[in-house]
Amino acid sequence: MTSSTRTPFLCRTNLRHVWEVAHTDDGARFVRCAKCLRERDSGPGGNVTGPGAMSAGSTSGISGGGF
Repeated sequence: MTSSTRTPFLCRTNLRHVWEVAHTDDGARFVRCAKCLRERDSGPGGNVTGPGAMSAGSTSGISGGGF
């Protein structure tokens, strides 16, 4: 049996993300959406990037939309 994981509608349409601070195995921190795992760029403008290699990190328990 296969299960399909759908990206939430508000994430797909880029209307809303639930940003959380996460970290990689080596301790580097980054910000990603808790629902779709899309990463937020930490550079100028805070552009949103697609899911990347750092998405495999674990969360630090901090979440919120204030980023």
